[in-house]
Amino acid sequence: MPHTVSFSSRPPLSPISRVVLLGFGGFNFVLGAVGLVLPVLPTTVFWIVAIGCFSRASPQLAARLVAHPRFGRPFADWLACGAIDRRGKVFAIGGMGLSVLSATLLLDPAGWLLGVLGIAWISASVYLATRPDYCPIV
Repeated sequence: MPHTVSFSSRPPLSPISRVVLLGFGGFNFVLGAVGLVLPVLPTTVFWIVAIGCFSRASPQLAARLVAHPRFGRPFADWLACGAIDRRGKVFAIGGMGLSVLSATLLLDPAGWLLGVLGIAWISASVYLATRPDYCPIV
């Protein structure tokens, strides 16, 4: 069953802004797709950025993603009320944690860089953890 989300009307974007948003959204969408098979890439985080870019630059593309039978519901929940299901949160936070741990063990980063990575992981994790688990509207 397709999910529907209405995209609020905003002032039109300039062609350059539209291309930049589509490119950045596409890049994040591909990273999220790679994250489906590589456990160290968090699909959820990249797809949140992608659907945000697509909803602004190409509402038709965002509507196609929302209508997808398998992945549409999470997109619709995010666009409607910023909700991320519990499984998505666990995988995103865990994947980012594995990435920071891998970087720490394999790359031996400088102390300041390790601090930046840790702060970024904690910040993103807190943000994701505080999102609602479901969206009763959609």
